[in-house]
Amino acid sequence: MMRFENQVVVVTGAGRGIGFAAAERFAQEGAKVVIAELNPETGAAAAAKLNGTFEQLDVSDKNNVARVVQSIADRHGRIDVWVNNAGLANKALAVNLEPDDWDKQLGVMLSGPFYCAHHVGKIMIEQKSGNMVNIASVNGLQAQKARGAYATSKAGLIMLTKVLASEWAEYGIRVNAVAPGVVMTDLVRSNIEEGIVTEQAYLSRTPMGRLGELNEVVEAITFLASDEASFVTGELLRVDGGWAAYHLFYPFETAFTTANEK
Repeated sequence: MMRFENQVVVVTGAGRGIGFAAAERFAQEGAKVVIAELNPETGAAAAAKLNGTFEQLDVSDKNNVARVVQSIADRHGRIDVWVNNAGLANKALAVNLEPDDWDKQLGVMLSGPFYCAHHVGKIMIEQKSGNMVNIASVNGLQAQKARGAYATSKAGLIMLTKVLASEWAEYGIRVNAVAPGVVMTDLVRSNIEEGIVTEQAYLSRTPMGRLGELNEVVEAITFLASDEASFVTGELLRVDGGWAAYHLFYPFETAFTTANEK
Protein backbone atom coordinates (compact mmCIF):
# COMPACT_ATOMS: atom_id res chain seq x y z
CA MET A 1 0.00 0.00 0.00
CA MET A 2 1.24 3.48 -0.90
CA ARG A 3 -1.48 5.57 0.71
CA PHE A 4 0.85 8.52 1.31
CA GLU A 5 2.90 8.55 -1.88
CA ASN A 6 4.71 11.89 -2.26
CA GLN A 7 2.82 13.38 0.69
CA VAL A 8 4.80 15.53 3.13
CA VAL A 9 4.31 14.02 6.58
CA VAL A 10 5.71 15.62 9.74
CA VAL A 11 5.86 13.74 13.03
CA THR A 12 6.93 15.56 16.19
CA GLY A 13 8.89 13.71 18.85
CA ALA A 14 9.74 11.04 16.29
CA GLY A 15 13.22 10.15 17.51
CA ARG A 16 11.91 7.00 19.16
CA GLY A 17 8.79 5.18 20.39
CA ILE A 18 5.38 5.74 18.84
CA GLY A 19 6.62 8.75 16.89
CA PHE A 20 9.40 6.87 15.14
CA ALA A 21 7.19 3.85 14.49
CA ALA A 22 4.58 6.09 12.88
CA ALA A 23 7.17 7.93 10.79
CA GLU A 24 8.57 4.60 9.63
CA ARG A 25 5.15 3.42 8.48
CA PHE A 26 4.47 6.67 6.63
CA ALA A 27 7.84 6.31 4.88
CA GLN A 28 7.05 2.73 3.92
CA GLU A 29 3.85 3.97 2.33
CA GLY A 30 5.60 6.51 0.15
CA ALA A 31 5.61 9.66 2.26
CA LYS A 32 8.32 12.30 2.38
CA VAL A 33 8.88 12.12 6.12
CA VAL A 34 10.10 14.97 8.29
CA ILE A 35 11.35 14.06 11.77
CA ALA A 36 10.65 17.05 14.03
CA GLU A 37 12.50 16.19 17.21
CA LEU A 38 14.07 18.08 20.12
CA ASN A 39 17.02 15.70 20.53
CA PRO A 40 19.38 16.30 17.58
CA GLU A 41 21.08 12.90 17.88
CA THR A 42 18.01 10.69 17.90
CA GLY A 43 16.23 12.97 15.44
CA ALA A 44 19.02 12.96 12.86
CA ALA A 45 19.50 9.20 13.26
CA ALA A 46 15.79 8.55 12.75
CA ALA A 47 15.70 10.73 9.63
CA ALA A 48 18.74 8.93 8.22
CA LYS A 49 17.13 5.52 8.78
CA LEU A 50 13.99 6.59 6.93
CA ASN A 51 15.70 8.59 4.18
CA GLY A 52 13.78 11.59 5.46
CA THR A 53 14.71 15.03 6.72
CA PHE A 54 15.30 16.29 10.24
CA GLU A 55 14.19 19.52 11.87
CA GLN A 56 15.16 20.25 15.46
CA LEU A 57 11.95 21.33 17.13
CA ASP A 58 11.00 22.36 20.65
CA VAL A 59 7.21 22.39 20.42
CA SER A 60 6.93 24.38 23.65
CA ASP A 61 8.80 27.31 22.05
CA LYS A 62 6.31 29.20 19.90
CA ASN A 63 9.02 31.07 18.02
CA ASN A 64 10.89 27.85 17.25
CA VAL A 65 7.65 26.28 16.02
CA ALA A 66 7.03 29.20 13.67
CA ARG A 67 10.53 28.92 12.19
CA VAL A 68 10.42 25.14 11.76
CA VAL A 69 6.97 25.07 10.15
CA GLN A 70 8.05 27.76 7.70
CA SER A 71 11.29 25.89 6.98
CA ILE A 72 9.36 22.72 6.16
CA ALA A 73 6.92 24.60 3.95
CA ASP A 74 9.74 26.37 2.12
CA ARG A 75 11.62 23.12 1.52
CA HIS A 76 8.70 20.94 0.47
CA GLY A 77 6.12 23.43 -0.76
CA ARG A 78 3.32 21.94 1.31
CA ILE A 79 2.42 19.96 4.45
CA ASP A 80 -0.06 17.12 4.01
CA VAL A 81 -0.02 15.37 7.39
CA TRP A 82 1.10 16.66 10.76
CA VAL A 83 1.26 14.31 13.76
CA ASN A 84 1.50 15.97 17.19
CA ASN A 85 3.28 13.25 19.12
CA ALA A 86 5.94 14.99 21.24
CA GLY A 87 5.45 14.38 24.94
CA LEU A 88 6.93 13.58 28.31
CA ALA A 89 5.59 11.66 31.29
CA ASN A 90 6.58 12.78 34.77
CA LYS A 91 4.72 11.55 37.83
CA ALA A 92 4.06 13.56 40.99
CA LEU A 93 1.19 14.21 43.34
CA ALA A 94 -0.22 17.72 42.96
CA VAL A 95 1.24 18.91 46.28
CA ASN A 96 4.68 17.71 45.20
CA LEU A 97 4.55 18.81 41.57
CA GLU A 98 6.64 21.94 41.13
CA PRO A 99 4.91 24.70 39.14
CA ASP A 100 7.81 24.72 36.68
CA ASP A 101 7.24 21.02 36.00
CA TRP A 102 3.54 21.69 35.49
CA ASP A 103 4.37 24.45 33.01
CA LYS A 104 6.86 22.24 31.19
CA GLN A 105 4.43 19.36 30.72
CA LEU A 106 1.56 21.55 29.55
CA GLY A 107 3.99 23.44 27.35
CA VAL A 108 5.00 20.30 25.48
CA MET A 109 1.72 18.39 25.40
CA LEU A 110 -0.93 21.11 25.11
CA SER A 111 0.55 24.47 24.19
CA GLY A 112 2.93 22.71 21.78
CA PRO A 113 0.17 21.13 19.67
CA PHE A 114 -1.64 24.48 19.65
CA TYR A 115 1.46 26.34 18.44
CA CYS A 116 1.91 23.73 15.71
CA ALA A 117 -1.76 23.94 14.74
CA HIS A 118 -1.62 27.74 14.69
CA HIS A 119 1.09 27.74 12.02
CA VAL A 120 0.41 24.47 10.18
CA GLY A 121 -3.29 25.28 9.96
CA LYS A 122 -2.59 28.41 7.90
CA ILE A 123 -0.64 26.36 5.36
CA MET A 124 -3.29 23.65 5.15
CA ILE A 125 -6.08 26.20 4.83
CA GLU A 126 -4.25 27.86 1.94
CA GLN A 127 -3.75 24.54 0.15
CA LYS A 128 -7.33 23.48 1.09
CA SER A 129 -6.28 20.04 2.26
CA GLY A 130 -4.47 18.32 5.07
CA ASN A 131 -4.67 16.03 8.06
CA MET A 132 -3.64 16.51 11.65
CA VAL A 133 -3.46 13.59 14.08
CA ASN A 134 -2.94 14.31 17.78
CA ILE A 135 -1.54 11.64 20.08
CA ALA A 136 -3.66 11.86 23.22
CA SER A 137 -3.97 9.17 25.90
CA VAL A 138 -6.49 7.23 27.93
CA ASN A 139 -5.27 9.48 30.76
CA GLY A 140 -7.09 12.28 28.99
CA LEU A 141 -10.33 10.43 29.66
CA GLN A 142 -9.86 9.15 33.20
CA ALA A 143 -8.15 10.60 36.24
CA GLN A 144 -5.13 8.90 37.73
CA LYS A 145 -3.21 9.88 40.85
CA ALA A 146 0.15 11.57 40.29
CA ARG A 147 -0.67 12.29 36.64
CA GLY A 148 -2.29 15.71 37.07
CA ALA A 149 -0.23 17.58 34.48
CA TYR A 150 -0.15 14.70 32.00
CA ALA A 151 -3.88 13.92 32.23
CA THR A 152 -4.84 17.59 32.08
CA SER A 153 -2.67 18.10 28.99
CA LYS A 154 -4.17 15.10 27.22
CA ALA A 155 -7.73 16.05 28.14
CA GLY A 156 -7.11 19.51 26.74
CA LEU A 157 -5.60 18.02 23.59
CA ILE A 158 -8.73 15.93 23.03
CA MET A 159 -10.88 19.05 23.21
CA LEU A 160 -8.48 21.00 21.01
CA THR A 161 -8.82 18.22 18.45
CA LYS A 162 -12.59 18.70 18.34
CA VAL A 163 -12.34 22.48 18.11
CA LEU A 164 -9.82 22.36 15.25
CA ALA A 165 -11.90 19.76 13.43
CA SER A 166 -14.91 22.07 13.66
CA GLU A 167 -12.97 25.11 12.46
CA TRP A 168 -11.09 23.50 9.59
CA ALA A 169 -13.60 21.06 8.08
CA GLU A 170 -14.84 23.60 5.54
CA TYR A 171 -11.31 23.83 4.10
CA GLY A 172 -11.02 20.09 3.49
CA ILE A 173 -8.84 19.53 6.56
CA ARG A 174 -9.48 16.70 9.01
CA VAL A 175 -8.28 16.63 12.62
CA ASN A 176 -8.44 13.49 14.74
CA ALA A 177 -6.77 12.00 17.80
CA VAL A 178 -5.55 8.61 18.96
CA ALA A 179 -5.68 7.65 22.64
CA PRO A 180 -3.24 4.82 23.33
CA GLY A 181 -3.33 2.74 26.46
CA VAL A 182 -0.09 1.26 27.78
CA VAL A 183 2.16 0.36 24.86
CA MET A 184 5.47 -1.45 25.20
CA THR A 185 7.77 1.37 24.18
CA ASP A 186 11.39 1.75 25.28
CA LEU A 187 10.19 4.19 27.97
CA VAL A 188 7.61 1.77 29.39
CA ARG A 189 10.13 -1.09 29.30
CA SER A 190 12.64 1.09 31.15
CA ASN A 191 10.07 2.03 33.81
CA ILE A 192 9.30 -1.64 34.39
CA GLU A 193 12.98 -2.61 34.57
CA GLU A 194 13.70 0.22 37.02
CA GLY A 195 10.82 -0.80 39.27
CA ILE A 196 8.87 2.42 38.77
CA VAL A 197 5.85 0.31 37.84
CA THR A 198 5.17 -3.40 37.51
CA GLU A 199 4.01 -5.00 34.30
CA GLN A 200 1.40 -6.92 36.28
CA ALA A 201 -0.22 -3.65 37.37
CA TYR A 202 -0.71 -2.72 33.72
CA LEU A 203 -1.91 -6.19 32.76
CA SER A 204 -4.42 -6.32 35.61
CA ARG A 205 -5.86 -2.96 34.58
CA THR A 206 -6.28 -3.92 30.91
CA PRO A 207 -9.22 -6.22 30.06
CA MET A 208 -7.35 -7.75 27.12
CA GLY A 209 -4.64 -8.82 29.56
CA ARG A 210 -1.64 -7.58 27.60
CA LEU A 211 0.19 -4.41 26.67
CA GLY A 212 -0.33 -2.75 23.33
CA GLU A 213 2.17 -2.99 20.51
CA LEU A 214 3.57 -0.08 18.56
CA ASN A 215 2.14 -1.28 15.25
CA GLU A 216 -1.36 -1.28 16.73
CA VAL A 217 -1.15 2.43 17.52
CA VAL A 218 0.51 3.13 14.17
CA GLU A 219 -2.36 1.45 12.35
CA ALA A 220 -4.78 3.86 14.02
CA ILE A 221 -2.65 6.91 13.20
CA THR A 222 -2.21 6.04 9.54
CA PHE A 223 -5.87 5.09 9.15
CA LEU A 224 -7.02 8.49 10.44
CA ALA A 225 -4.52 10.28 8.19
CA SER A 226 -5.52 8.30 5.10
CA ASP A 227 -8.35 8.64 2.61
CA GLU A 228 -9.90 5.56 4.19
CA ALA A 229 -11.08 7.93 6.93
CA SER A 230 -12.20 10.65 4.52
CA PHE A 231 -15.45 11.37 6.41
CA VAL A 232 -13.92 11.09 9.89
CA THR A 233 -12.99 14.26 11.75
CA GLY A 234 -13.08 15.34 15.38
CA GLU A 235 -12.81 11.69 16.39
CA LEU A 236 -10.89 10.14 19.29
CA LEU A 237 -9.85 6.59 18.50
CA ARG A 238 -8.93 4.62 21.61
CA VAL A 239 -6.28 1.92 21.19
CA ASP A 240 -6.17 0.70 24.75
CA GLY A 241 -7.19 -2.95 25.08
CA GLY A 242 -10.38 -1.88 26.87
CA TRP A 243 -8.64 0.33 29.48
CA ALA A 244 -11.08 3.24 29.18
CA ALA A 245 -14.12 0.96 29.14
CA TYR A 246 -13.04 -0.69 32.39
CA HIS A 247 -13.58 1.29 35.58
CA LEU A 248 -12.00 -0.86 38.26
CA PHE A 249 -8.34 -1.02 39.21
CA TYR A 250 -6.85 -4.34 40.21
CA PRO A 251 -6.36 -3.73 43.98
CA PHE A 252 -9.94 -2.47 44.41
CA GLU A 253 -11.45 -5.24 42.35
CA THR A 254 -9.50 -7.85 44.29
CA ALA A 255 -10.65 -6.42 47.62
CA PHE A 256 -14.26 -6.26 46.41
CA THR A 257 -14.22 -9.85 45.11
CA THR A 258 -12.55 -11.16 48.25
CA ALA A 259 -15.03 -9.37 50.51
CA ASN A 260 -18.00 -10.82 48.68
CA GLU A 261 -16.59 -14.32 48.72
CA LYS A 262 -16.48 -14.36 52.52
